[in-house]
Amino acid sequence: MDRRSSLAIRSVRVQIPDQLPTLFEPQKSVMTPHIRPSIDDDGDVAPPERRLTELALQLAVLEKAASRLGTLGFIWATVVLLGGFAITLGRTDFWCITTLLLIEGARILGRSHELEWQHETTARAPVSWAVGRVFYWLQLLSASACVALSLVRLVHQHYGGSAEARTNRRSALDIFYGLALAEALLFLVEKALWQWRVGHGRLLERVAEDCHLTTACGAVAVRRFFYDSYSRCLNGSIFDGMHMDLVSYADDLLTAGSRDEQQLGAVILVALAESDRFADATLRKIGTSAPTIERLIEMLSWKNASEKDVRRSAAVIVSMLTGRKLNALRITGIPGAIESVASLLYADLDELNLLGLSILNKLAHDHDNCDKIGKTKGLLDKIISYSSIANGPPTATAPPTETRLKAVKQSLRVLKRLASTTGTTGKLLRRELSDIVFTVSNIREVLQQHDGKGRSELHQLAIEILTNLAMDEEAREMIGGTGGVVCELVAMFLVAKEAEPATQQGDAVRVEAGEALAMLALDSRRNCSVIIMACGGGVERLVEALSDPVVIISAARILRNLCTYAGDEWQLLLRGITAGATKVVVLRTIMVEKTKLLNISLGLAAQMLRFMQPGELRASLATACVTDAALARTLVQILREYSRPSMVVPRIRLYTIELAIGMMRADARFVPLFAELGMEGELRRVEGTTSEVECFNVFSGSVGLSRRAVGICSLVESALDLMAHGRGADM
Repeated sequence: MDRRSSLAIRSVRVQIPDQLPTLFEPQKSVMTPHIRPSIDDDGDVAPPERRLTELALQLAVLEKAASRLGTLGFIWATVVLLGGFAITLGRTDFWCITTLLLIEGARILGRSHELEWQHETTARAPVSWAVGRVFYWLQLLSASACVALSLVRLVHQHYGGSAEARTNRRSALDIFYGLALAEALLFLVEKALWQWRVGHGRLLERVAEDCHLTTACGAVAVRRFFYDSYSRCLNGSIFDGMHMDLVSYADDLLTAGSRDEQQLGAVILVALAESDRFADATLRKIGTSAPTIERLIEMLSWKNASEKDVRRSAAVIVSMLTGRKLNALRITGIPGAIESVASLLYADLDELNLLGLSILNKLAHDHDNCDKIGKTKGLLDKIISYSSIANGPPTATAPPTETRLKAVKQSLRVLKRLASTTGTTGKLLRRELSDIVFTVSNIREVLQQHDGKGRSELHQLAIEILTNLAMDEEAREMIGGTGGVVCELVAMFLVAKEAEPATQQGDAVRVEAGEALAMLALDSRRNCSVIIMACGGGVERLVEALSDPVVIISAARILRNLCTYAGDEWQLLLRGITAGATKVVVLRTIMVEKTKLLNISLGLAAQMLRFMQPGELRASLATACVTDAALARTLVQILREYSRPSMVVPRIRLYTIELAIGMMRADARFVPLFAELGMEGELRRVEGTTSEVECFNVFSGSVGLSRRAVGICSLVESALDLMAHGRGADM
């Protein structure tokens, strides 16, 4: 199975709102190891190229044996025959020996030149093939002639001369002709084995197919690997070629080869890295080779048109390497690495642009890399330029192409990573992103795209970016002041049930839109006004959303922020929140729900009390079938259960105390009820366990943002004062 196709099929899982992590709760960074599923457990299986190195070993054994026999025959002929029997040799044997020696020399010459020509690559492939065939047939003819001539002389045994002269000379000639015959036969066996395995058995093609090197360039790479392995076995130890593997061979071609050889090396690495079977081992070997990584990074900035394919291959490999944190750190540790990656965004090839954005997205998983990306001159502007749906003149009405949508998606992913960076680095990045005038307008274009497949994912990414940028107070005001952004968010959040069938992706977009609206309404009087106007000048639709289990938490959070931060001009309109069944729903939720829904319901109820008339609370409790004692007991129980601050619901104790204060101010009967139930003791316990986590409205990772004006300690003091004054009044 191809690695690209496996990555293309991904399921979308949407968590239910009560479990979905948001920026309104602190998040601890958890290091989770990257475990890549493996289709086949091939840990003990030899790689395909091992068959080539084994064949090279077998051929080298035969070739070296033949060469050693040839050397021995040459020494025997020159020292014994031509040296000791030169005068007594017959004319026939003299010329046979001379011919055999010349033929052996021609064979050795043809063998060495054949190996040299086999190293020629791509550009001269036809020439190298033709010359190689000439030397191939020269060797075959030479060996065949040696066999024929030696065999004829051994069979005939007509060596001439007297019987005494023939005694030692005959034995010497038999030994020479025997050596020549054995040498030629070994060579022919070698050629037969070569032809059987490589020609008839198509070993090179089968290995290339197993290694996913089925292209013309891949076939050349496999053939060259085989010849190099064979050459190493011949020129050094016969076992030298056995230590070769395709990845190390490709590394050598990349770092020390010519441009053609570098292309071959890149082709090999891409094929192996995209294979599910060899990807892990390949990326692990590349990641531990500093020279290879440096050369790959250098290739990313090559701009010659003839080097386009090599550059693309290098970008593919780097993209896969950056999927692993350690490799990403090694890459960014190379001086100029980010600049080389950024150069891909300026290439006149869509595929290189997409690969560059993909690499940046993976690098942005690391906090330090986000800082480097932000500090690279002009890079943020270039990334944002790819987030524009309309890649043309303003008057163009043609729908965006599929390639453009892919670039937009990759750009949004990078921007999301950068905008969600924590700490001081994240604060600076969000400020720089929001300062670029095209950021929010490009995101608005994405939100305004409603037709076509895959738009929901684009919408979700765009909304998440807005939510993260809105953590900055100035950016929050700027987003709210950009025309159409809030209207699009409201339209996505308050979707009519009959508009379209609900989907998991659609529900996720609604939840994200709600979180963005809640963030925009936070501590912003102007944004609250914009949201109310986008909802039709009222809050009725937001109140209706409280009955939708998908967005109930977001709706309650928006309503609470509107009640808290909207201007005085909206106070009369916001009284509508307490009308009808809304307060009944909220009160019943407090009695039965847990965690996040309980948390935000407490916060909303505390704000709703501000808009209730005297005696309205008692009537609301009666309508909800909730007694005063039951509600008071629930609040005390919440404080008792959350004896310490919670990471999941950091403000639940604060909202509970706010609600208790509101209840005691609205109806004095709750003072003795709380006193009887032990509220004072719980408040003292809260006072002794307060934490900074309860003092902020928003969190960037574990860093608190937007500190609350009134802290939990002040609320505890106010509640204790109300209880003390209430007891004094009763006495």
